[in-house]
Parts: sequence; structure tokens; C-alpha cells
Amino acid sequence: MKRSGPLCANGAEYLYTDDDDYLWKTGGSNMIAEYRKMWEARNWLKKNEPFLPTWQAYVGYRLDLFHKLAGGATLESLAENYGYEETLLSSWADTGIVLGHLKQDGGRLVPSKKMLKFFSQESDHSVGELLKELFEMHMPSLMNYPQMITSNQKGRFNGEDFGKTVAATSALIEKKAFGHVLSEINAQKPRWVLDIGCGTGGYLIKLADKIKQGTFVGVDISKECIEEARQKVRKKSLGEKVKFYYADINTWEVPSRFFDVIMMNNLLHYYSQDARKELLARVSKLISQNGTVIMITPLYLERGGQRFSAAFNSFMEAHENLYPLPRKDELIRDAEEAGLQLKSIKTVVREGSWYCVNFSKK
Repeated sequence: MKRSGPLCANGAEYLYTDDDDYLWKTGGSNMIAEYRKMWEARNWLKKNEPFLPTWQAYVGYRLDLFHKLAGGATLESLAENYGYEETLLSSWADTGIVLGHLKQDGGRLVPSKKMLKFFSQESDHSVGELLKELFEMHMPSLMNYPQMITSNQKGRFNGEDFGKTVAATSALIEKKAFGHVLSEINAQKPRWVLDIGCGTGGYLIKLADKIKQGTFVGVDISKECIEEARQKVRKKSLGEKVKFYYADINTWEVPSRFFDVIMMNNLLHYYSQDARKELLARVSKLISQNGTVIMITPLYLERGGQRFSAAFNSFMEAHENLYPLPRKDELIRDAEEAGLQLKSIKTVVREGSWYCVNFSKK
């Protein structure tokens, strides 16, 4: 027989049976503690459910499984054609069916249009590199925190290993930020534009397509990124208008001219605060009078993007050669010391704490 009775002083009730009477009379406080423990564990399990779709999409992107299933295929044929372990493949497929990423058509599996569009390596709309960065860069570092804390030893970030991945994920932000950049550069009417840390050249090539006048120069320390950027330029026949250099901005022999616009996008976490001050001072020397400095960057603990910037900083702090994001007031102060005055701050992705920060030379 089930009865109700008071659980605690606040009037909440607990339904219990005759079998519970002894436990309730002799160990009620322990029973409450166990119930709360179970409830807390259940809550944490539920909090982690959103991880499953991300994992399933990552595996599908990494092995290009959605593309391989595009016309419909059986698990057996997929395993045989590519030498995959079939039980693991089956588990991945079952998860995809539960999530709606895949559907069954007779004995074949078919990906949803959404997964095919956004998680196929061949798709121009793919966001798979974002998941690759999450699973292969960020999560291993965050999972290694206990060992790093106890050993007092951080890791080292190898930009050559993940240069293209970082460039690809930066390109996703670029799509959102490009309007801000284009508007600022159109207002400036520059003759020379410099992009420090240009990656594979996305900003400069798009700007060169939109703006008829001017020369666009990109510098990056990733040889792989610069080679890809140069290939893009050759395909678009922009060789006279867009130039890329494999170099470190700190040691690069800059052409003997001032730049009217200097861009530094997704770059600040590669510089300690002292090095950031030196970079800003160098930029101030390279920029023409009344020139503009454009930064697309996350800012630490800004309203609306606190969770992202906290996670991003945790990743940065896990590496001895990466550095935490600046707070807004820190960046403004360092820029002012270098002779750069804040013009504007515009939101790019608020929940990601991404902003377009513009400075002019004093």
C-alpha cells in the first residue's frame, strides 16, 4: 500500500510503501540523501545528452560517412568497401537513426538532407571542421586538466598540425563578420590592406572581389595555409591584386609603405599580454595616419558569451604557448598605449563572445 508523508521541513512529500516503513523510521535522513544523490546523478546524465548528436555528427564527418551513404547503402557494403569494423559502424548508425541523422529505406541507410549538407567533406556548406576542432583540439586538452594541474606541466599547441582546421573554423566566423569588415574598408577607401594571420586568405580574396581599388597583402606563419591561399589567388587570377607571404609579422621585412587598413582576426590568443603590446606597437608603426585597425576577436567574459569565452580560455591556458583572451578594457588600454584609439565595437556572435573591434591611429 502506498502512502504519502512529509519528506522534510519544507512540506515536500514522499510516496512510500509498507516495505519502506522500517527504512523510513530508522534511517529517514539516509534515504533522503540517497534519493537526492540519485536525482543529482540523473540530472548530470540529462545534461550530457546533447553531447550525443555532436559525437555522431563528428564521426560521420571525419570518415565522410554521410557522403558515402548519400545514395543509400547497406552497412555491410559500407564495411566491405572501406574496411570498416562492422559492429562499431552499426552502433554509430543506430545512434544516427535514433537522432534522426539517418533513416532506413528497406535495408539501406540514407542520411538526412541536413547532415549531407553540413557534415559532408565535399559540401561548400560544411561545418564539420568546427567539430573536428572541438573533438581533436579542445576536448583532449580539457580532459587532461587533472594531470596538468597535478604535474604542473602544460601542453604545447602545434599550429602546423591544426593550421587548416583553425583556418576553416575561423572562416565560419568570417561569414558572419564580413559585412562589418567590408563596411569599414569601403569607408576607408584604402590603397594598401594588410591581414596579419591571414590563414587561407578568405577575407582578402573576398575583399578583392568586392573592392576594385587597392592592393591586399596577407601574412601567416602556417606554410600550408599560405600555399592554399596562393592557389585560390591563381584560380581567381588575382595575382596582381592579392599577395601572400609566409612569414612572422615580428620579423617580416615589410614593404617600405604604410598600410591604410590592418586586420588581425582570431589572433590575440597567440600573444601574451606583453607580446600583444609589442604587436600593437608594431601595427601602430605600420598603419598610415588616420588608418584603421580591424580585429575580429572573442573577448573574455563579455555579457552573453561568458560560457564560450570561459571554455575557450580554459583551452588556451592548457598550452604553454597560447594565452588567455583579453577583456575589453584590457584590449582598449593596450591599444591606447600603442597610439591606437577605439572607434567602435560591433557584435559578431554574442553567444560566442565574438566582436569586431575597430581602432584608428591617434
